[in-house]
Amino acid sequence: MRRIRFFAIPVVMIFVLACGLSNGIQQAATQLPGLLTSAPTALGAMETVAAGQPAVGSIETAVSGQPSSNCASTTPASGGLGISMDTVKAVLQVTGQFDLTDGSVNGQPASTVALTQSAAAAFPSVANGFSAQFIGDPCDIGKVIVTIPRSDQQATSDQGMGLITTLLAGVMPAGTQLPIITWLTQEYDSLPVGGQQQNTFGNMQLTLQRTQTQMILEILSVQ
Repeated sequence: MRRIRFFAIPVVMIFVLACGLSNGIQQAATQLPGLLTSAPTALGAMETVAAGQPAVGSIETAVSGQPSSNCASTTPASGGLGISMDTVKAVLQVTGQFDLTDGSVNGQPASTVALTQSAAAAFPSVANGFSAQFIGDPCDIGKVIVTIPRSDQQATSDQGMGLITTLLAGVMPAGTQLPIITWLTQEYDSLPVGGQQQNTFGNMQLTLQRTQTQMILEILSVQ
């Protein structure tokens, strides 16, 4: 049941963004109890919203009332994941769970994600050492790397998977959120130290590996 509650967080988040911020908050508030107590309903809602995910620029408009200034009217460069940095920032910042800092990684533009204080309190077993980086063309990111602490304590598995779900559910392109999160849920808890699992969803290759102290998820474009 704990992991089901984690799934409900991004479901409601996407619902709010898709419906428009003010109307979405009111509708999500009335539907939240059902999402938190029903696994099939929560996962079904995620799949339904994923299929109708707004195009690049529309999410930013729902959040700020203004279209993206950089990518909304341009065609993303080929070879990326189909995710713009504007979308990442708009979705993650509206949750109130993440802070983002712009910079570069190996000469490429990058945005590094950290937890807010409220998120760190919600995920105490994995807050210290969490990091996520969205790397590449701001209009078509080519790489995502997520690092989350992991130990033998079950709380690090439960909270780690919940944190990945919250991070990725509203960011992945339409049609990929549910299969990606389903696969991660199946592999995250059972992966042994030194183990690695890999899968491909559309143009995305996901590699999940576990070290003595960390879970590392790498998402690359395979176009």
